[in-house]
Parts: sequence; structure tokens; C-alpha cells
Amino acid sequence: MELVLLVVVCILLGVAIALSWLQRTRLKAIEEKLCELGTLAFLPDRVQVLAKELEALAVDDVRAELEQLHKDLVRLEDVVSVPTSAPSEPPSREKVVRAAVTRYLREEGFLSVVLGDEESDFMADPAVVQVTALRNGVQVRGSVEVQGDIISAVDLDPSYTSFP
Repeated sequence: MELVLLVVVCILLGVAIALSWLQRTRLKAIEEKLCELGTLAFLPDRVQVLAKELEALAVDDVRAELEQLHKDLVRLEDVVSVPTSAPSEPPSREKVVRAAVTRYLREEGFLSVVLGDEESDFMADPAVVQVTALRNGVQVRGSVEVQGDIISAVDLDPSYTSFP
């Protein structure tokens, strides 16, 4: 009887040692993972340093400078869109209509203005010009009517209205 009791105690002791060894290896693995995550303790400090750097960049000043550059580029594009000609010859009707439509759409905040050549009759008075442009990231299509040198009517629809 004592021998059976001794065997049972030895088996239980062996199982306890095996379980404690298994638990120890798991705890070491968890400790290694936690050591790797220990570098995250400095993350709030790094975020604060990054926030200070962003404040020092003066994002508003950069944005204002970029807007001014954009306005200057639009003005330059307007100047370039009307080709210079000799003082003795006036610009053709097509050039006047193209320049008027482009200038008007630029002033209204449209970007990437494309005038339709096939459907548009630039020589007519009033001239109806087919236009494709971008405004606030939305593509806009329609027509612009030019009477003389003045824009008389504008009919532009955003592309999202064409969905069923």
C-alpha cells in the first residue's frame, strides 16, 4: 500500500514539475513580447515632439503661399491663353471667344478647362461653346454662350447628376 502511495506521489510530483516548466516557458515568451513592446512607452513623447514640429512648420503660411502661387499660375495661364498678335491685326473671333470663356471659368474657380472643338462654332455671334472643367473635384460639363466679347449664358451641370 505504501508503495502504491509512493508511486502516485511521484507521478503527481512529475506532472507538477512538467506543468511548472511549461508555464515558465510561456511566461518567458510573454516577457520577450513585452520587452519588444517596451519601446512603445516612449510613443507619447514622440507624438508630442512631432506635434511641436508640425506647429513650428506654420502650415497656414505654407497653405497661403501655395494659394498665392495657384492664383499667379491662373493669371499666367490667362495671359498665355490669348496669343499676342501684331498690333495691326486684331485677334480672330475664335481667339477672343476662347479667351473669354477660359477667363470667365477660371474666375469662377474652375480648373482644367477644356473647350470642345467639334461641336462649337466659335465664329458665330452668339457663339455657344461646349465646355468640360473641374470644380471642387467634380467634373462639370455644359455650354457657355458668348455674345460679342461678353459671356451671356452659362449652362453647366456636374457629372454626378447624370447617374440614374
